[in-house]
This record gives sequence, C-alpha cells and structure tokens, in this order.
Amino acid sequence: MKNQFDYYHYTMELDSNSIASPVESPVPIDQSPMAFPNIQCFSCNGILLITYANDIIIMWNPATRESRRIPPSKSGGLYNFCYFPRIEGYKIFRLGPVVFNGDKDEMDIDIFSTKSNKWKTVGIFPPNYYFEDSRVYMADGIVYMMAERKESENCTILRFCLEKEEFQEELLIPNTISPRGIDVVGEKLCLIGSLEDNDKIRVYCLYMKKTNSWNEILAIQLPFKICLKPLSFIKDGGIMFQNYMSKYVFKAYNSTTHKLEKVNVAGIEGLHFIQVVTYVETLSSPFL
Repeated sequence: MKNQFDYYHYTMELDSNSIASPVESPVPIDQSPMAFPNIQCFSCNGILLITYANDIIIMWNPATRESRRIPPSKSGGLYNFCYFPRIEGYKIFRLGPVVFNGDKDEMDIDIFSTKSNKWKTVGIFPPNYYFEDSRVYMADGIVYMMAERKESENCTILRFCLEKEEFQEELLIPNTISPRGIDVVGEKLCLIGSLEDNDKIRVYCLYMKKTNSWNEILAIQLPFKICLKPLSFIKDGGIMFQNYMSKYVFKAYNSTTHKLEKVNVAGIEGLHFIQVVTYVETLSSPFL
C-alpha cells in the first residue's frame, strides 16, 4: 500500500481515451513531505528538465530513458530551458532566490550551457520591478516573467532573451484585462485573465512575430472555485486544462459545444499531481 508521501512519474497521451503509465524516475525521488512542492518540470525538444529537492537537476528523455545530471549553480531558484540549433545545445535559465545585499533584495540570473557544462551569472532581476509569480515561462527562446512596476503597481510581463542573455522590452497587458497569470501552450505565450465588466475566464494568445498584440482564443464561464491551467491544444481545436481544485482531473474545452468536459484518465484514480508537462516523444539526447 502506498503511503501519502510516495511520489512517482507518469506518462500519458493527451486525448479523450487516456491511460497513464508509471515510468521509472531518472533519480531516486526524495519521499519527504517537504520535497514534493519543490519539484519543477519543463519540456523542450522532447527533453524534460526536472529539478528536485537538494538541488538535484536532471535533463531526461523519457522515451529513451537517457538522462544527464546538471551540476547545481546555487541553492534553490526558478528554472526553465530551451534548445538552440545555432549552438547545437541547451541553455538553462535560473532566477535565484532573494539575496540580501545591504538594504536591497536581489534575485540573481544565472545561465547554464550544455556546451560548456558551466554556469555563469549574467545579472539580476530588474530592481524597479516586483517579481509576481512562482514560475518563469519559456517560449521561442524567450523567458517570460510576471512582474509589477514599483512606481505604478501595474502588472506587466518582462522578457529575457536566453540566446542573447539580455532583457528585452517589456510586454504590456491591456488595461481592460484583469490578469490571472500567464502560461505557455503549444509554444505560444498565453495570458489568462478576465475583462473588468464580467467574470468569464478568457485565454489570450500572443503572436509575437506579427503585431505583439493579444488575440482572444476562448472565453469560458467557469463554475465557482474552478482553477484551470491550460496544458495543450488538442486535435479538434480545443484546449486541454489541468484542474487544480478538488481531486485531480483533466478538463477539455470543446470548440464545437464551447463547454468544458471532464477527461477520464485510467491509472491515476485518486492520485494528486504537483505538475503536468507536455512533450513530444523524440530520440533527442540530453547530452547535446
């Protein structure tokens, strides 16, 4: 019988007839109750980046079971990563925890390159902003971070180019939208929010290469206390969501009926998941 602190990795297909299967972890998972909330998981190019407790960082291909252990930089932090064909390798982004420097609170920005197998510090989080999230997000080689301007208290999105290793112009949020957060769906940055005059949850998709404008792709009237995280676009044009509230379930937005439908996944009945990350199986190697 499993106790309440047994943790496992599962894989599944994102469709209406999903079956989840346990897969052996690339490293023994710390089973202590404090370790579970600290796990972070991201995907790129068929590779997963997983950070565990005790500063264990792993790049892993679940399809081939090949893994690579990354030397830690500093203790803790928020991570994400991306593959760059130009250098034929990966870069890992780390936003470090607060470091007390006199009367200023600083968050380091460190980058790891799989080519050099080394970390380097490239700067700090801009001091005129407050970091406003528990994650950093990656799309098309750009790191996105929810922030608040200190002088105006307005929400905005900071952009950091991982390839050039520098900040870019911030991404503005329309004044008419009350933001609830951002996420990446299908390699596109999405803004989750609502209009000020109603309670519908709306998902906006950003088309960076065209006009840097937000395009609304759906609006959902959610039941009370429903908290959804978009996971992936699905074949019929809808979106698969993770439901954080109650016991773990998936919800699919049906683009024909414009309704949320529960997705039953065999093999995970009664289980709770801290993170779900989508990836496409490939034979890519984490040793690039």
